[in-house]
Amino acid sequence: MALNPNSNRRILIVDDNEDIHDDFRRILQPRVDTSELDDLEAMLLGEASAMPRPPTFELTSAYQGAEALEKVREALKAGTPYAMAFMDMRMPPGWDGVETLSRIWQEDPNLQAVICSAYSDFSWESISARFGQTDRFLILKKPFDAVEVRQMACALVEKWAHHAASQQAEQALHGHEARLRALLQVLPDALLRVAADGTCLDFQPSREAVLAPRLAFPPGGRLASSLPAHVARELLSWLGQALGGGPARVLEFELPLDGETRCIEARIAAIDPAEAFVLLRDVTA
Repeated sequence: MALNPNSNRRILIVDDNEDIHDDFRRILQPRVDTSELDDLEAMLLGEASAMPRPPTFELTSAYQGAEALEKVREALKAGTPYAMAFMDMRMPPGWDGVETLSRIWQEDPNLQAVICSAYSDFSWESISARFGQTDRFLILKKPFDAVEVRQMACALVEKWAHHAASQQAEQALHGHEARLRALLQVLPDALLRVAADGTCLDFQPSREAVLAPRLAFPPGGRLASSLPAHVARELLSWLGQALGGGPARVLEFELPLDGETRCIEARIAAIDPAEAFVLLRDVTA
């Protein structure tokens, strides 16, 4: 499995047995002493390397649950969180794997985990009863297979990366929405969101006393219900051009309001092919 070279490959190994740590290092940090010779041979023979290099990971060892929790805290403080952990189930005399993971998730809920156990008294059901419905852990029975370990590491590291990217995108979206709301709060103009067929989707009245509340576009209504027929037709025509990929359009029209004629400027900008914003401003001299 090819991993993103920029992905977080930091893995925490939590087990009270030093030999288990050595096993994980052999599997997840394999030695490739012959890689340079293989590359040279491939270059001389004009052939691609026959065997892809296995992915390698950055491993940190902890031998008790409390030590693992402290390492997670330190990693978070340094801005270098672990993507996942391989967690032994029984680590006397300290916490077991479930208790350790429960405490770690209070600090870092994004950590992916593989719970390793040679005992049959810990089932998926019993562990799930502790954590509830979650997709953040897998169970690996000892003695484990090297291919299984490597596959789990690759899959969960990539899962962590996708989740982190999703969180960043969501935060950026919230920030954009907050800035947009702030902008709308200070705009003095009336703002209309309208569909391609002229249906009014949303309307923010003008903050200027001249137009508010005399100009209104009820959601679900049609442009022709709030504007003179000829103005509505012209606005729809310009709306179609803007939605067709053209630049923002500016239209001026006269609008009778309470016995006087006002000159209104409408600026039309497409949001997507189905709807647009119309900014309405009173430009009466």
